[in-house]
Amino acid sequence: MLLSKKIFITSSSILLITLLFWGIYIFSFKKPSPEKEAVVSKKSDDAQVEKTSIVGNEERIQKITDESVISPILSDNDESMKYYSKSSGKVYQLDLLTLEKKVVSDANLIGLLDVYWSPNQGMVISKFSSGAGYPKFSFFDYLTKKASRLNESIGAVSWQSNKKIIYTYFDNKNKEKSINISDPNGENWNKITTFSSDSISIAPVPKSGFISFWNKPDSFSETLFQSTPIMGGETKVLSSGVFGADYLWNSDGTMFLRSNVDQKGGHKMELGFANSLGGEYKNIGLPTFVSKCVWSKNNSFVFCALPGSISEKNILPNDYLDSSFTTNDTFWKVNLKTGEKTRVVPLEELKTTYDATGLFLSYNESYLFFVNKIDDKLYRIRL
Repeated sequence: MLLSKKIFITSSSILLITLLFWGIYIFSFKKPSPEKEAVVSKKSDDAQVEKTSIVGNEERIQKITDESVISPILSDNDESMKYYSKSSGKVYQLDLLTLEKKVVSDANLIGLLDVYWSPNQGMVISKFSSGAGYPKFSFFDYLTKKASRLNESIGAVSWQSNKKIIYTYFDNKNKEKSINISDPNGENWNKITTFSSDSISIAPVPKSGFISFWNKPDSFSETLFQSTPIMGGETKVLSSGVFGADYLWNSDGTMFLRSNVDQKGGHKMELGFANSLGGEYKNIGLPTFVSKCVWSKNNSFVFCALPGSISEKNILPNDYLDSSFTTNDTFWKVNLKTGEKTRVVPLEELKTTYDATGLFLSYNESYLFFVNKIDDKLYRIRL
């Protein structure tokens, strides 16, 4: 074979091999063309826009139950809510992402008025109406499925811990009114102190060995806010000299909110806060009730519903507590350090009337929940 022919064949083979490897390289490692890159980016952008638009289209204030509720309580992970149905007494669990509900208990509880959950949410004290005109209380443990009826002379109940409850008791024999502590089923009780008012509210002072109590808010009666050691001891007055007052402790028992009428028999409410001993009181300048407020987790803010549509003829807080009227609320966040007040929901987004009560926050404080007294359904506000 001629030398020139051999050289031609060899060169052609090398060229073919080189082109083959170059093609493989281009196919394997070449970046997509700008046109294809644009398509990929467009799909990614569309997905992001769609996700953003879903969040953006969520209503700021939203009804999340289709039925009237009693005592809704949030799970520790912010993912679900348990509540009692006001019409049947059945217990439901609501998924807060899908708003789907499932039955926890299908027992029909006739005459159910209120439910007090234990701190661990495993037990409840239920309040029922009775033909005698006074409430009846019963205890139920969801773990053991055991139930027991509490003494019929009990007037008010609150959980002191997962192992103890505190309650008011009227001894019909010697006409003594007392505050007591016992096991949740009413056993192993001890008297803490006595009181003279016809009706009082009781609340443990968080993270302390004290309980607080005060007479029912009345525009014509001075409210006496007191505390006493659970194990017995001296009773101290924390607040006095105001009328129609009500109180709400913060999460660590270092401060309390106080709402009261501006004068005896008055028509205007005031809201303020003080330290745990009642000192350093400061008026917030928001005329509302503590039943329409909740503390933030860091105790630096309060979220409140501000009532509107109140006639000057109404005596406060009496007429509101007696359900003589409903309010038309707006929603606010108050900085307790600076006094700054910020609307939580713009006026144009309040498309119906709300009379908010039982306010509570999600644990990450991204939502504010409340029950609307007008329809007794559960609502949430995206913060």
